[in-house]
Amino acid sequence: MSDVILTPSPVSTIAAKDMRDALRDRFILIVTAFLGLAATVALVTGAIALRGDVATYEAAKATLLAIGKSADTIKAPEFYPLRLLRGAIEQIEIIGAAIAILLGYRSAASERGRQTLALIFTRPMRRWQFVAGKALAGLGLLAGGLALVLGGLTLVLHLMSGIDLTVDDLLRITVVWGVAVTYTACFFPLSFILTLHMKQPSHALLIAFAVWLLLVLIAPQIGDTLDPDNQVAGGVFKQLNISKPDQVQIMKGFATYETLRDGIEQASVTKHFERFTFAVLGIKATYAGMPLGPILTEMLGNLVWIFLTALGLGALALALPINPDRLAKA
Repeated sequence: MSDVILTPSPVSTIAAKDMRDALRDRFILIVTAFLGLAATVALVTGAIALRGDVATYEAAKATLLAIGKSADTIKAPEFYPLRLLRGAIEQIEIIGAAIAILLGYRSAASERGRQTLALIFTRPMRRWQFVAGKALAGLGLLAGGLALVLGGLTLVLHLMSGIDLTVDDLLRITVVWGVAVTYTACFFPLSFILTLHMKQPSHALLIAFAVWLLLVLIAPQIGDTLDPDNQVAGGVFKQLNISKPDQVQIMKGFATYETLRDGIEQASVTKHFERFTFAVLGIKATYAGMPLGPILTEMLGNLVWIFLTALGLGALALALPINPDRLAKA
């Protein structure tokens, strides 16, 4: 019986090499550490405040028990520790997407800078395998970096908030991690495609960050700013005690305006990511205390938008033809 020798596929070989190269230059590690630090700073202050609230409640409860009264006379407040991850979500929206752009740029520019594309394609490998290997490496780096960041934040939250996280809490964080990987993966192929196919890689990076600026910062901000109900804490309608039927009638007069405003928001994958994660983590008060299942059902549209954006850009990267001779002359 002859021995069977298993050789690695071109996809896995390229992915492994690209991950080693990215980790060796340490830039990605540095910016990921910066993301973790920024998210931790946003978390710590809230965790300390929450710990103080928990301690106050426990002290009041102990006092009641000491004087012989039932602890039921003081209502236990509802603590939602996952709300403290709001700052982390906002950092992932901005910095996480920027890291994905830099990863995509580095992945394509490294081959163009060393003029190795023509050499790579002399080997028995299909060009889609080259792109797939690069994408797999980028996805692995994003998934690993976000796992470290969210894992560290979960530990900090558990230790500093004074509240033990439940299995449901950990499940919600895991769901957020998976969607965060998909969200940031939308920006990797965008940067990779531009860098690999444009004549000047530096121009590709500028365009990628222009798109990042539009989708991550401008479009969501326009949508929030133009929403009249966001201009007053709790909403204009709530503050004026306007009933739901009257709200519907009032908004009919602003149908065109609201369609335009909502369309700007809907065009941003960042806004879909924010809506989904804010609901899952209970950051938006409407979803606080709601079971995860109904939240996922209600937020399915946002989830589909994120996945389709990532899949669409990934498919485009795989489908575009690569001309190494033309790129070598750039």
